[in-house]
Amino acid sequence: MMRLTALTLGLLLTVGTGAAFANADNTIYMQGQKVELNQDLWSIDEWTYAPVKEIADRMGWQLTYDGDADRITVSNGIDDTLSFRPGASEVSFNGRTYKFAGTVKVKDGSAYFPLRLMAEAMHASVGWQEQEKAAVLQTEEKYAVASGDTLASIAEANETSVEALKARNGLTDDTLSVGQLLKVVVPEFLEPGAAVKIAAVAAEKEVDAADLALLAKLVEVEAGNEPYEGKLAVANVVLNRVSRGYADTIKGVIYASGQFPPARNGQLAKETASKESIKAAKAALSGVNNVPGAVSFFNPKLEPGKAKKVKVVKKIGHHIFS
Repeated sequence: MMRLTALTLGLLLTVGTGAAFANADNTIYMQGQKVELNQDLWSIDEWTYAPVKEIADRMGWQLTYDGDADRITVSNGIDDTLSFRPGASEVSFNGRTYKFAGTVKVKDGSAYFPLRLMAEAMHASVGWQEQEKAAVLQTEEKYAVASGDTLASIAEANETSVEALKARNGLTDDTLSVGQLLKVVVPEFLEPGAAVKIAAVAAEKEVDAADLALLAKLVEVEAGNEPYEGKLAVANVVLNRVSRGYADTIKGVIYASGQFPPARNGQLAKETASKESIKAAKAALSGVNNVPGAVSFFNPKLEPGKAKKVKVVKKIGHHIFS
């Protein structure tokens, strides 16, 4: 089964924007300069995604890729660090884990992340140039507290909340001192209502009946005799492939040439999914992922030498997921 290599992902890392910008292509303003990105911005799931490595390089942020952990990390010069894994819906920001309503995507071998979240995590504002229909990224300086300032007044001026402002700056109380420097660009996932919003978005995502039926049948034919966790993992291999750009749809992944033989030889069409396979497929479609990053699986007894050639994510039942 095909998979992206760590080298490919490391070389082609690519970032994206909160609510999608209309008519997004590859034009963007960065630090006051009009830039034509080498890769287009990508609007999907009501977010605008853009390439991580190119954005980081042009904005002067540092980027590293840990191939063993399959984790991308972006940092700036003011002690902000954002890390994430392809296919995930959570990030590590300055040492704490947060969920967000989108997912880290991979397209054409490149990682894509919501641009607005990336920029704001790196203390850059995101605006919109209406005439040219282009996003505007601008690094912002820290705010120096003036006499008479309160957290409430600073939060209001920067369209955020006191709670988020305190979280952004690691403050434990409301005490401020004149001249104190504060980070005032706050990523959405720090807002106190973010968890509720994420839950609402998740609740609105209805599981497509056709996708569920097809995925459950694949799970049954590939892992019918495996434990529930193994069935769930097989379902997530398919969804991880969609997230990584193997195809745009579940059907596209399953029926891709040379990938799942039962889909090509007619066995899948004749299969009847068990209740447990349906449960596993539905859980995966609802966001339960027990093998993040895995895009293939195999039986080591049938392919004994393969385990030494791949990055093993997890072994469940008779299958190794990689």
